[in-house]
Amino acid sequence: MLQFKQLVESVARRFAGSGEPIEDLTQEGYIGLLTATDLYNADKGVKFSTYATHFIIGQIKHALRDKGKIIKEPAWLQELNHRVTRVIDALYQELGRQPTAGEIGNEMHLPEETVRDLLTTREVFKVSSLDVDPDEKSSSELDKACEEKCESFQLPVEDKIVLEMAVNKLKIVEQKVIQEFYYTGLSQTEIAAKLGISCNYVSHILRNGTKKLRRILTTDEIREAQTQLQLAGRRSDVVLANSKSEIVDGLTGAYTGEYLSSRLDEELTRAAREDSETAFAIFSIDGLERVCSQFGSMRRDDALCDLSQVIKASVRRCDVVGRIGDQEFGVILLHTKRSPDRVCMRVKDAIEQWRFQIENADSVAAFSAEMAYSVSPDDATTGSELIRLAWQRLELNRSKYERKAA
Repeated sequence: MLQFKQLVESVARRFAGSGEPIEDLTQEGYIGLLTATDLYNADKGVKFSTYATHFIIGQIKHALRDKGKIIKEPAWLQELNHRVTRVIDALYQELGRQPTAGEIGNEMHLPEETVRDLLTTREVFKVSSLDVDPDEKSSSELDKACEEKCESFQLPVEDKIVLEMAVNKLKIVEQKVIQEFYYTGLSQTEIAAKLGISCNYVSHILRNGTKKLRRILTTDEIREAQTQLQLAGRRSDVVLANSKSEIVDGLTGAYTGEYLSSRLDEELTRAAREDSETAFAIFSIDGLERVCSQFGSMRRDDALCDLSQVIKASVRRCDVVGRIGDQEFGVILLHTKRSPDRVCMRVKDAIEQWRFQIENADSVAAFSAEMAYSVSPDDATTGSELIRLAWQRLELNRSKYERKAA
């Protein structure tokens, strides 16, 4: 058990922002580790650390849900409530008193009736102890802000338009499930019965649909930021080197190949001044096409997105990860000290140990990876030469693998 102490603690630290003490999270993680120890079967060919991680994460999530609110509120409403709280605190500091609904609305650019209705929903989700004297209960934020009855609640029109455009990019079934769950308020069981699908499939659609929405909205935000930078550059007559290119790949969240190439040139210039080494590595992932042919292109995209996160988690924070092909990722390895092979092997092992679980299917997808790298200044001194040499070595490794497999 002690040899997996670091694994439990590392997983527990992922939930450090939950508000629970890290010691409590660690204890829950050990419970998950014990469960994994009892159920682990070495004959399945899965590493124990990989197997145990799922149980540790699951146990911690269950514990956090048990300690959460008795009445659950939608995520979008939680975020809106956080915004209201910040505005109320700021106005209280400025005015020296509790702000009115109109003052809160002016600060948030919301109608006064909307603020009143929002403050009412905050009271709905509050749970008081039965042992508390009613006279001792603190007055509600609604009472502090206003006394009038509210009639309706509406999100800002701008937010509605942005959200609607993002939802329209999803599949029809994903749109229906999200509409019924978040807008109509049906449970997953009710949605499954209404649409004639399984509860597990509804859960899968909600999880992946919201992930795609987040990806779409994030990509749109990045594009908008790039547009603003381009406009600002034109106004100030500043030529932006990357004004015509995307910086982040919308599917994987990694940098684009064009940006990675320009970034490599910058890092080589910096490394030359500091007399240090820089390496460029390429990882080609095999197994994505099997996922596509068996489960569809959407599953392939999901796997590619997750693999991007696996690679990012396997390198250092200073290293730069980008997508440079249909199934290839490039990584700029800084300050390698002439030992990039260890970092590359760690990334390769992480890819091949990771498993992609298919919903409503018995199989688990596994992947293999080919890698190659080049180092500056030993192999080349320019970014284009480093990239070209890494590609050549990758093709050579591929051909060796194919001859060996044949």
